[in-house]
Amino acid sequence: MCIYKDPAYSVAERTQDLLSQMTLEEKIAQMHAQWLMLDPEGAHQEREMEFTGDAERADIKTRLQHGLGQITRPLGTHSVDAKTGVEALNALQKYLVEETRLGIPAISHEECLVGLMAKGGTLFPSSLNYGHTWNPALIEQVGEAIGQEIRQVGAHQGLSPVLDVSRDVRWGRTEEVLGEDPYHVGVLATRYVQGLQGQSRDVLATLKHYVGHSFSEGARNHAPVHLGFKELNDTFMLPFEMAVKLGNAGSVMPAYHDIDNEPCHASHYLLTAVLRERWGFDGLIVADYGGIDLLASHHAIAADRAESIALALNAGLDIELPDDLCAQSIRDAVERGLLTERKIDEIVGRILSVKFQLGLFEQPYTDPAKIRLQQESTKAVAYQVALESVVMTENQGILPLAPETSVAVIGPTADDQLALLGGYSFPVHLILSSLEEKSKVAKTIREAIEERFQTTSYAKGCDILTERSAGAPVFPGDVDLALSQTQESPVSMDRSQISQAVAEAKQAQVAVVCVGDLAGLFQTGTVGEGSDAATLDLPGVQQALVEAVINTGTPTVVLVTGGRPYNLNGWEAKAAAVLYCWAPGQEGADAIGNILCGAASPSGRLTLSIPKNVGAVPYYYNHKLKSGGAPIPYHFGSKYNFGYGLTYTSFKYSNLQLQTPEVDIHGDVRVSVDVTNTGDRRGCEVVQLYVRDKLASQVRPIRELKGFERVELDPGETASVLFTLPVDMLNFTNNQHERIVEPGEFDLMFGHSSSEIVMVATVSVTGNTRVLPQDWRMLSCAQVERIG
Repeated sequence: MCIYKDPAYSVAERTQDLLSQMTLEEKIAQMHAQWLMLDPEGAHQEREMEFTGDAERADIKTRLQHGLGQITRPLGTHSVDAKTGVEALNALQKYLVEETRLGIPAISHEECLVGLMAKGGTLFPSSLNYGHTWNPALIEQVGEAIGQEIRQVGAHQGLSPVLDVSRDVRWGRTEEVLGEDPYHVGVLATRYVQGLQGQSRDVLATLKHYVGHSFSEGARNHAPVHLGFKELNDTFMLPFEMAVKLGNAGSVMPAYHDIDNEPCHASHYLLTAVLRERWGFDGLIVADYGGIDLLASHHAIAADRAESIALALNAGLDIELPDDLCAQSIRDAVERGLLTERKIDEIVGRILSVKFQLGLFEQPYTDPAKIRLQQESTKAVAYQVALESVVMTENQGILPLAPETSVAVIGPTADDQLALLGGYSFPVHLILSSLEEKSKVAKTIREAIEERFQTTSYAKGCDILTERSAGAPVFPGDVDLALSQTQESPVSMDRSQISQAVAEAKQAQVAVVCVGDLAGLFQTGTVGEGSDAATLDLPGVQQALVEAVINTGTPTVVLVTGGRPYNLNGWEAKAAAVLYCWAPGQEGADAIGNILCGAASPSGRLTLSIPKNVGAVPYYYNHKLKSGGAPIPYHFGSKYNFGYGLTYTSFKYSNLQLQTPEVDIHGDVRVSVDVTNTGDRRGCEVVQLYVRDKLASQVRPIRELKGFERVELDPGETASVLFTLPVDMLNFTNNQHERIVEPGEFDLMFGHSSSEIVMVATVSVTGNTRVLPQDWRMLSCAQVERIG
C-alpha cells in the first residue's frame, strides 16, 4: 500500500508521499472546482454558467480525468431531493476514487449561511436575526444544527459565516451580516464556526468576505472600499482574527472589491502576511465565485486569465471556485514564468493535507440512508433564533394582544412565505432560477395570527414587486452598456389595493400591517446580493399603506421583515407598536405570533442602528466625534441605536462596582452592576458594557462595545453581573500596523443601549505602551449571580 493510502502514517508523511507522485496536471486539478449537475448514474451534465463568459470548455470526462479539488454545491445547484443528491455525489466520488490514477476524492461544498441551501434543508433565520439575539451560545447551536445537515449530504465545507461589519445599510448584503459592531460580530461568528466545525473540524467553515466588503463606495455591490489599514484592522479585520484564532476556522474567502486600488483576491499582504503569517491561519483560502477572473475582466490588473490566476495564487489563494475558468491557464502561467512549480507544490500540499485531515480518503462516500433533515431539534433551534431576534422599537401599551381581539392582517408580506426567508435560502434561490417549485416551506404571518386570535380578516394592501423572476446579470461588466440601457425597476407603485386594506382596518380592533423586503439576488428583489438600495423608505408604496391604515384611527402594529432596517418617516411614533422581525425563517411566523399574543416576550436588541433617513448614512453607533459634522446637520443620527430594544417589562441598573479602579496594562478590569426587573412580567435584559478611550494617540470612536450578557429575570428579581475585561481589548492599531494598548483613563459605561448609558465609572490603566502578542486576549466574560 502507498504511504498516502495508509492512515497509520501522519498527515505530513501522507501528503509528501502523494505530492511526490503527482504530475503537474494532477496538481492543477486539485486547485479548482467543477460546477455540474450531478447524476446518480454518473451521467453528469453541464450547468449553465454565469461566470465563464467566452471560455471554451472540454467535455466533463476530460475535465475530471486528472482528479478534482472541489465539487461546487452538488445539492444546492438544482432542485433534487437529498437522497438522490447524495447518490449523485457518491457517483462522482466513485469515479474520482476508482477511475483516476491516484484516487483523490473531492471536497464537496455547499452554501449554509441560513441553513443547508438544498431542497429539504431547515430554513434558518437570516444572519441579521442571529446578531439580534445577542446570544452566542444559541448561535453555536445554530452552527451545530446546520453542521449536522451539512454532514448528512456529504459536504465537508460550508460557505459561511459572513463576518462583514455593517456600515451602510443600503448595501444589499446587509441581510447577511450580524451587525455593526466588530466585537459583537466576532463573538457570534466565532461561536457559529465552533458549532459548525465541531471539535474535530471535519467540516470547514468559510469566513467571508475578507475584508471590508460592507463599506463599499455608495453601498454598491463589488464597489471599491476606501479604508486605511488602521481602521480596516480595528473594525473589519477583528472578527476574522477572532474566528481564526479562537474558532480555528478552516477556510477563508476573499471579497470581490479592491481596497486602495488593490483587489482582495490579489493581496499578498492580506492573504499571506496577515492571515497566514501574523494570525497563524492553517486552512484553505478559496476564491469567491469568479473572483479570480475579475482581476483581468473588471479590475484590469491582469492582461489575461493566466496572469489573473498567477496573481491570486502568488498572493496566497489556494482554490478557484466555482470552476476552472482561470485554473485552465495555470500551465500557461508556469511556462510564461508567472508562477513556479514550487508555489504549486506549496498550495497543493495544503489542499491534500486538509483532505487527509477531513478523513476523505478513508470515507469518501456518504450514506443516503442516514439523511435526517428537518429534525424537530433543528427546527426548535431555528424557532428560538427567530423568537429571540425580534426587536420591539415602539409599544404604546397595545402589545401583547388578548386572544379575543379582532385583528385585521394587512400587508404584502403577511401571506407570503418567501417574505420570511433570506436571499441565501434554497427556495429563494430556486424561484429566482426560474425553476418551478410551489411547495409549502413556511407558515405565513397571516396563518400564525389566524391560529392565535378568534376574529381576523386579511387584505394585501399592495405588492412589493410586479413579478419575481431572474433577469439581471451577475456581473454587468461594461458600465457604458449598462448606462445606455433603459432599466425599469420591478418594484410595484400600484396603490389600488390600499382602499381594501383601509376598509378591513376600520372593521377591526387592531390592525397588524406587515411590510418590508423580498429577498432576491442581483436586483430581482429589494434586498440581497446585488440588490442595493437608493433609499431607506419602504420599497414601493408600502409607506403609503402604513400611513393610510394608521389614519383610520385603528391602533396599528407595524411588523417589518426583511434584510435591512427602514425608517417610517416619523410614523413610528403614530403606530401603536413597531416590531422588526428581519428574515425569521421557516419558524418565524410562530415566533412572531407568540410575541403578539403574549405567549413569549420580545428580547432582541438592535445590532444595526436605524438611520433617521438616507442622508444620515453611513451611520453606526461607534462613530467618531466629528462624524456628525460641524454643526451637526438635522438629518444626522438615529432614533433607534445599536443595542436598543423594548420588552414587556422594565429594568433598572444600580450598584455599579469597579473592583479595579487602577489596573496594570497587562491585567484585567473587573466591574459589576446590579440589574432589577421592575415590571410585572418575566423578561430579558441585555446588559451592555461600552468603553471610551479618553485620550489616545489615534482618533478613537465615541464608544465601543466590550461586553454583553443576556439576563432573564422574574418580576422583582435582581442579578449582579460581573464583567472581566482584559486590558488587551482596549487596543487599537498604530502606524506600524501593530495592535497596541496605551496607558490612560477609560470610561466604562453600562446601558440599555449604546445611546442609553445609565451608569459610568472610570478606570486608570497604568504602565508603558504595549504591543500585543499574537495570542492577545480577545474576549471579555460575564458572571451572573442572582441576589434577590
